[in-house]
Amino acid sequence: NNVELQKQGLLLFTEILKRQPVEITLFTNRGVCLDAIDVLMKTVDCPVLEVVVEAVKAVAAFLRKDHLSSPPVPYEKLQELLEVVLKRCADLSPPQSSKKHASLSRVSQRQGQLLLNTLESFRSACRLAVEFQTDPMAQENAFTAPGSESKETLSNFSEFLLRICDSLCIPMVMNYLERAVSSSVMEVFISALNTLFTVVPNMRIKFSKKLASSSFIRLTLELKARFCSLKADRCFDSPSFLPPHPIPLCLCLSAITFPIIACLLILVLCLEQEMSELLQKALPQLNYTVAESLLLLAENPEAFSLDQSLCSHQHCFILLSYFAYTLGDRFVPEAELFLAIRNFLLSAQDRGDCPPPYILRAVLYLLAVCQDKGKGLDSVKDFIPTCWTHFTETEVPPCSCQPSCRKYFGMCGE
Repeated sequence: NNVELQKQGLLLFTEILKRQPVEITLFTNRGVCLDAIDVLMKTVDCPVLEVVVEAVKAVAAFLRKDHLSSPPVPYEKLQELLEVVLKRCADLSPPQSSKKHASLSRVSQRQGQLLLNTLESFRSACRLAVEFQTDPMAQENAFTAPGSESKETLSNFSEFLLRICDSLCIPMVMNYLERAVSSSVMEVFISALNTLFTVVPNMRIKFSKKLASSSFIRLTLELKARFCSLKADRCFDSPSFLPPHPIPLCLCLSAITFPIIACLLILVLCLEQEMSELLQKALPQLNYTVAESLLLLAENPEAFSLDQSLCSHQHCFILLSYFAYTLGDRFVPEAELFLAIRNFLLSAQDRGDCPPPYILRAVLYLLAVCQDKGKGLDSVKDFIPTCWTHFTETEVPPCSCQPSCRKYFGMCGE
């Protein structure tokens, strides 16, 4: 019942977990390790938020390979622990506005810290799964009876991480974003998503489709515009992306933009080389909001002299819009996108320019799905046939709708 004692005990336990030398095993047998997990679960379930914050921080420090190296790895207990942590954070109610401002601010700050610690725990679990991939002893439970099937496997644990990311982790972060945007929270969240790509390699394509159909393209663009634009402060403090090298969110986003989004674009849709090269070059530099990107399409590259960055950014945004639409994510309103694409074509027509074939394919597709009974096409009807020889019909992949993600990315009712 002594809250301060619990907090100090958890702080001490966390420091021991962090500072324990790798070469010296802290938990010498499975039984001691299971006892530690039970203690962590009980403290995470504490009704006092201050204690929970410290308990979840201890969980993140506990999820280290050298702390769990005594075979067999207790994968089922680790799943229970992670589920308790994520549910505890997800069940928190937003602070009531009826409270005094100082009290409201403290509660909000603690909830934000709990979310950050929770995401750190989830990221630690993802890294743990990746590290165990190279350890034969961690793949299967060596003590399983012949002919029987064990749930204590790395494969089951890895699939659990993907499921709980969809059911708890993503919704939790999206709910938080409705109230506040924290660079630290988003950095750890995106870093964890990036690590998930290597947790279950054979599900990478499915995971990519889920992210793309859940407005993740829009989310990444908005975050990059907020934290990575020339106007933004690139030197704010943030937790480590890959310790011991601290990386601010803008660099973190640039680093993972290609692995996450282009993984979908290249692996799922089999992009041609020229398109792939454009995305690799332009995606990290695309630091505009969706609204700014729409305005960008009407800009004339001639005003930028020999600088081709504007043209690359225009083409990149068109491709992102195309891929998002084909996967069921209409993250740009149809009328606005139609007008922006029309302005892009008119600008190209005035310059006597013709977009590359893959851009023209995307443009024609977007015009087709966004037009309202043909209105507005008259102004570009003479330009489109002159480029028609560059157009190659491509099969549009089916939409991949994931309701559990779409709901929390603002896709209700689509």
